[in-house]
Amino acid sequence: MAKKRKEVSKISKLFSKFLVFVILVLSCLIVLKSNPSLKASVYKKVFESNFSFAKINDVYKKYFGSSLPLKSSVNADVVSASTIEYNNISKYKDGAKLTVRENYLVPSMDSGLIIFIGEKDGYGNTVIVQRPDNVEVWYCNLKTVGTSLYDYIKKGDSIGEALGTNIYLVFKKSGKSLDYKKYI
Repeated sequence: MAKKRKEVSKISKLFSKFLVFVILVLSCLIVLKSNPSLKASVYKKVFESNFSFAKINDVYKKYFGSSLPLKSSVNADVVSASTIEYNNISKYKDGAKLTVRENYLVPSMDSGLIIFIGEKDGYGNTVIVQRPDNVEVWYCNLKTVGTSLYDYIKKGDSIGEALGTNIYLVFKKSGKSLDYKKYI
């Protein structure tokens, strides 16, 4: 009987979250529909500037918890909670070149939203993670990628496997390269 109450409680919590979400979305749509200048400024902010969806996700998780109250039975391929382990570091183009061991699984340095997976000229196979503070971290020269586009990853989650013994890291904010020494 207690187990059934817990299930009903979980369903009612899910329904409550869904109802709050629907009310918020509809309220926003009504306000945007009735105010064209606000609609234009919101459109410009979301579609024409560097909008941080990772920050929105963090705020949502802080106040509402997980998007779905389901527990995964699969471990999320956590590599480690520490920083990237490397033997040597040197400057490379806009970022840094790190020498790592063969078949190294590259961990995420911070939590964030994956906004790009693909090839970048001079960097090879690249995964870009946008952190909540709008800093983009480029993980480059990967043989395999262990994530999908728009996944939200946590610090220590596997990004992918390094191609050979070098990976490249680039840090950018608003399209400008940042000094890698502040982040590694």
